[in-house]
Amino acid sequence: MLSLLPDYADPLRLCSLGKAYEGAIPLADLHRLAPLLTSTEGEAAFVLAFGKDAEFGPTVRVRVRASLALVCQRCLGAMLQEVDSESRLVVVSGPDEAEQLPDDVDPLLVENARLELRSLIEDELILAIPPAPRHRPEDCSVKLGDVNAGHEPEPPVEDDGRRRPFAALADWKSDTENQD
Repeated sequence: MLSLLPDYADPLRLCSLGKAYEGAIPLADLHRLAPLLTSTEGEAAFVLAFGKDAEFGPTVRVRVRASLALVCQRCLGAMLQEVDSESRLVVVSGPDEAEQLPDDVDPLLVENARLELRSLIEDELILAIPPAPRHRPEDCSVKLGDVNAGHEPEPPVEDDGRRRPFAALADWKSDTENQD
């Protein structure tokens, strides 16, 4: 396996040669993925294996492992999403050829015999992000039982000994609302 990933390559040529690349790429170098993350610290480990399949012809196996920093959509806190994803892509020359593929493989449309190899890794990571990332219920600061019951968390009341001249107005307002 080769560790130096070229920027661009001809996937058909790589498939005919049976090339494979293995290594790691910094998350900060993946410019389409970066806006989806809260931090671009870390890297993604990858394996790109090009080959020929007897049934489909030129194929690419993409395996990516990374830890992505996301925002939990339940509590809006930071969370880590572990990604360990693998897919099999079949090199196709057009949409008609892509439609004939079975559901367990994805098409890889290649134009001008040139492909940015880094985009294969980035696409795999983007597809691994759930539409609404959330902590596991036991790890989230928002408890589902409270949300489902309609209870809002009570803000902590601190008595610092200061006189509150408008506190009586709050009581007066709640009294007039109850009369209506």
